[in-house]
Amino acid sequence: MATTVAPDIVQKRLAHSKVVYLDNENVLIDSGPQSEWDELQTFLDAQGSVDTLFLSHAHGDHIGNADLVAETYDCEVLFPENEPFDDVPLSEEDVTRVSNGTELGSDARVIEVPGHTEGICAVHAPERRVLLATDVLDGSDRCGLPAGYLLPPPAIYNWDSDKAATNIADLLDRTFETVVVTHGSN
Repeated sequence: MATTVAPDIVQKRLAHSKVVYLDNENVLIDSGPQSEWDELQTFLDAQGSVDTLFLSHAHGDHIGNADLVAETYDCEVLFPENEPFDDVPLSEEDVTRVSNGTELGSDARVIEVPGHTEGICAVHAPERRVLLATDVLDGSDRCGLPAGYLLPPPAIYNWDSDKAATNIADLLDRTFETVVVTHGSN
């Protein structure tokens, strides 16, 4: 089941992670784990099309279907410039590297927030007052705490936990009312 989390922003849970679709821009953020292709394709077909796929970082639950999305929907694929490309199931020639501040449509900007991985990015939609945190933040219920709070990902999953904590502070200067996370509750 898809959930509308803000105007024109739809989130779909796939196994243990979620993908986000910016409806008015035909942008998919992350492609979910490879094991969930059929469910992702059903969701995307219901949305209509994908013009752009933005991959926030190179973990399998975010890039697992990147090749299938790119092939099926003939879309542009964007990937953070400072993120290692090793595990991405695409040729690097088929991907456009993007940097901090890159626009993903009319009201969404890439924000580089290294820590969880070397080049992980979130997406900020200031007019909609939404932060799409990808794996920069988790819902507190992921760790067994009450829902409604946000935490950095557990240290075991981070490339550099100190950078993760420090770089999250950059997000606090931005305007948002809703934080959409991949793991745990928004």
